[in-house]
Amino acid sequence: MKHKDVLEVEFKKKIACSKDVALWNYWDYEHLDNVHSGYKKSDVLYDKNNFSFRVDTVRLPVFRFINLLTPIFMVQHDKNTLYAYAIQLGTVSKTTISVKEIRLNFCEITMNYKFYLDGWRKILRPILKILIPKWNQKVWDEDYNVKIRRQKMLDLGFKDFVGLPQQKKDRRSKNDYLLKLPIARPRKSPRDLHPLGKNSSD
Repeated sequence: MKHKDVLEVEFKKKIACSKDVALWNYWDYEHLDNVHSGYKKSDVLYDKNNFSFRVDTVRLPVFRFINLLTPIFMVQHDKNTLYAYAIQLGTVSKTTISVKEIRLNFCEITMNYKFYLDGWRKILRPILKILIPKWNQKVWDEDYNVKIRRQKMLDLGFKDFVGLPQQKKDRRSKNDYLLKLPIARPRKSPRDLHPLGKNSSD
């Protein structure tokens, strides 16, 4: 049963990449402020196995001079489903990402957003109904080529932190990429510099 204070919005989109590449995109923190204009900064405070906690600094879609600090807890619930819990403007939200492999290197992504709008937050409902579809489309458009390019590179035998095979004859599709969490990051990644992060000195 739907709760009267919960605003729920859902989108479905298809893309020519594998399920694991689609999920990789959500767990790849390195691209956030480099690809998405709405992100100013992203700090990973802790990640291990199938979960992570990070703090993003995001710009409001309309009032871009306002930056919001957004704590986010993410968990890979099962091989097809990702949950992300966040607090934005004092509002608790839950995003459910479900990825269905339709055929080889082609999948459908269902993005379900729920916002708990109790008390004064009820006034945000009409605003969010307008902003969520715009935000979703903007992020989808910005991420689209990231996923497509990664799939193409993986099809050529690319491996993270190794690169492409040296011989062109070895650059052929292996279709064996499997998501492994947490995703490895470069040493001294800007994601790991927060003084309260797990890599900081106690």
